[in-house]
Amino acid sequence: MEDLPKRNFIKQNSKLSFNEMMNAIQTTHTLSTKRICEILKTYRPWVTKYILPYLDKIFISNGKGKTSFNWVAMVRNKLQDNEFNESAWYKSSDFEELLKKSLYSCTRQTIKCSASVFVPDISRAEFCEQYKFLEEKIDEIRKKLDKLITDDLLEELKKIKKQQKELIEKYLGKSVFEELKSMVTLDEYKPSKRPLSPAENYKLDFDYMNFMAVHDLKGYGGIDEQIYRDLFNNGAIKLVFKFVAKNGDIGEKIYYVYDRKNDNNYRLDDGSPVWTVPYSFFLKYKKN
Repeated sequence: MEDLPKRNFIKQNSKLSFNEMMNAIQTTHTLSTKRICEILKTYRPWVTKYILPYLDKIFISNGKGKTSFNWVAMVRNKLQDNEFNESAWYKSSDFEELLKKSLYSCTRQTIKCSASVFVPDISRAEFCEQYKFLEEKIDEIRKKLDKLITDDLLEELKKIKKQQKELIEKYLGKSVFEELKSMVTLDEYKPSKRPLSPAENYKLDFDYMNFMAVHDLKGYGGIDEQIYRDLFNNGAIKLVFKFVAKNGDIGEKIYYVYDRKNDNNYRLDDGSPVWTVPYSFFLKYKKN
């Protein structure tokens, strides 16, 4: 480094050596403006107004203006990262703290889980075995129907589906099953009943790297309703943030995430059907 220009790197009101700066952008100051925009699914002016003023920053000169040496290019070569083009790098822990302070609400309407979680432990294996047996018979009939549709096959299919319903009522309880059907549609080919699934407060250590926004999921030509339906049917959690700018303006953002670590405990490969149920129903009736 002896043949390079002497230069300190600005970190808010202090200065860093080249080696200190290199360490910081790989450990503490790992977020560029572009990356924050990508995480929050928004554009630079919004991030500049509501986010960046609250984050500790390291500035690396790109050689433009009064400075003649391109330190950004030097870092890019040092890291062997052709995508390193940003001059400003922000402290990730400050960003995380800002998100926590700005979280207005965290709620969920549904959870996708196996029906067996509503069956007492003592009866669960028996329920799953019987349901799986009926499901296999239904698959056999459907394969036959693909080749030839007959009244006998349709009647047999109807009969077995009725047996499935009776099986569920037996192990869950008829009143519980009827309550569930009044709140959501268990038939995957029909729209779910979102308004009948109340939003419940939910505690979650969210991962901001996995934020989903409807406008981003929709892409070009997508339909809002389909996105909302998919989020609902897969048990997404809704996060509402209210960020306060230095001038007092409020910037609201809504994101969705999945709590896969928790939900996977209730999605069991045990032969029972997988349902999307109201989270309030899940809390009330789950057996484990």
